[in-house]
Amino acid sequence: MIEQETQVYELGYHILPTVVAEELESEVAKLRSAIEARGGSFITEGTPEMINLSYPMFINNGGKKTKYERAYFGWMKFEMAPSEATALRDEDLTTNKEVLRFILIKTTREETRAQLQTEQNTILREVKTTGTIKAKHTEEEGGEVSEEEIAKSIDEIVGEEKEEETKDESPEEEKKEE
Repeated sequence: MIEQETQVYELGYHILPTVVAEELESEVAKLRSAIEARGGSFITEGTPEMINLSYPMFINNGGKKTKYERAYFGWMKFEMAPSEATALRDEDLTTNKEVLRFILIKTTREETRAQLQTEQNTILREVKTTGTIKAKHTEEEGGEVSEEEIAKSIDEIVGEEKEEETKDESPEEEKKEE
């Protein structure tokens, strides 16, 4: 028998909310046993918890559509041969009536790099940078300006302000004279 190369996978799943809490562990055990039956070895897993779904999902149950807005979410990380992972997806997960939805992805054995925020810790993420951001330099129009032109512009501005001040003062002076 030829030994096949293995790959690390992560399975995220939603179990129907109609499963009572006492039977939840047996449903998760069914998923575990399907993985073990196909030669998978567990790395880690997250205990399923009831969550609100981002959007409602509809499942066809014998001609009747059932709407689900909540489900138990859990995950498992395991190692398995790629051909067995395909069979797990097609034969075990797709046909399990208690699984609302699932995703099976290839991943690495490393610990998860992003932690969920809890009361005790903050979100930590590893960010890879690809380079630095450089500011664009733009040239102004008009070229060089001499000191004389600057002085002339300042005098014009100051002169306009003095004219406005005298206009504002003149009506008050007329009232005082009366």
